[in-house]
Amino acid sequence: MRFFSRPEVWFLILASGIAAWWALREPKPYATDAAEIAATTAEDATLRIQRCTLTRDFGHARLDIELRFRNTAPRPLFMQPPDVRLLTGDGHEVPPFILPTERPPRVPEKLSADLRLRYWLEKEHLGGALRLDVRGQSVEVKDPTPFDLEKLENDKPRVWTNSNWQ
Repeated sequence: MRFFSRPEVWFLILASGIAAWWALREPKPYATDAAEIAATTAEDATLRIQRCTLTRDFGHARLDIELRFRNTAPRPLFMQPPDVRLLTGDGHEVPPFILPTERPPRVPEKLSADLRLRYWLEKEHLGGALRLDVRGQSVEVKDPTPFDLEKLENDKPRVWTNSNWQ
């Protein structure tokens, strides 16, 4: 009996090749028309925070920052350090909240995208200002007014649409 002379073996090889190509292909941006791409990039601000969600986890908190970013560079931007950093008022970097199953958000070249970045905050990080830096552009996430983490219920998210967290 010859293994490669069977049609089902060739069918499985072909199906495996198609499945591998599908899994490894580069995703396309949502805007496919050139006029649509130009319209979305022309009217967007380069970096704009839409909302911040803070979820307390006992003595720490997870901060989800939803933002819109326009990538003007000729290459894609992966939204991770060193290109993207959340800094405290005294210049210390806040570590990102990483899940092993999630890929870092990516903005294709010359396009705008809505993204969500996650950070893991300690109580001390909320004592002053927080600023998001993306490739040299900066936006205020939280003003310098201290925020008391103890006022939040555990595992109950709270949402802000501006930098005043009072």
